[in-house]
Amino acid sequence: MGVLIKNEWVKLIKKKSSWIMWIILIVMTFGITLLVKSTTSSQNGEAMMKANDLFASLTEMTSFLNLFIVIVAASIVAEEFSRGTIKFLLIRPFTRSQILFSKFVVCLIYSVIGTVILYLSSLISANLLLTSQSPFALVKGYHGWNALTVAAAYAGANLLLILLYVTITLFISAAIRSQSLAVGVGLGVLFGSSIINSFLNVVIQKYQWLKWNPFNMLNIKNTVMENTEAVNNYPGYLNFWQMASGILIYSLIIYLLMQQLFKKRDVSLS
Repeated sequence: MGVLIKNEWVKLIKKKSSWIMWIILIVMTFGITLLVKSTTSSQNGEAMMKANDLFASLTEMTSFLNLFIVIVAASIVAEEFSRGTIKFLLIRPFTRSQILFSKFVVCLIYSVIGTVILYLSSLISANLLLTSQSPFALVKGYHGWNALTVAAAYAGANLLLILLYVTITLFISAAIRSQSLAVGVGLGVLFGSSIINSFLNVVIQKYQWLKWNPFNMLNIKNTVMENTEAVNNYPGYLNFWQMASGILIYSLIIYLLMQQLFKKRDVSLS
């Protein structure tokens, strides 16, 4: 199994696009930080925003990281069908479940490395371009946590989101064998969730059980810091651990469905 995961990783990392997406993430992190500096500087050019204020939120760049992960997850299965290499993959001494699991693991490894890159580039860019601060300094409004801990908490919450995005995108990719459609659906979930949630918020007031719908779970980053006002005023509020549990359960269900679908997939026309 380790050999299979290693082979899949080598295939992914040999692609120029895999490296380009990481480089774009770094460049955009510095670019966004520079833009923030230019819009918050005083008349004499001095940066008014402090480094930890931006670093703690990972420079708000997690959406771009999630976008890149969706693209990787969409291509890692669909490309095997579009290039006809799925037949050669299946004649190897591995089961279909093992092959799909290895691709799933490789997507998660790529996500973790991307998260580390975002974490470090946010820390460096914020301290280079804004008013530098010690990352061990406490951040106001975050329960006495320092900047490193706050940023790590948001990175961990975003990794849970990525787990769900990867599972959904791989499911679509395995089901319809279309990279473009898998990317489209993944992006729809990624960027359309806020619109869907705004409609669901109206319905949740009447049907409380709908607060367990998967789109509500996508708000998990908003619960990293306990929000007393939201607890009292929002009927669909779930705390961090409830949302984390929901994401894990939904991901497991979709993963099992994906495995069943992939086992029955006819590859004769690929």
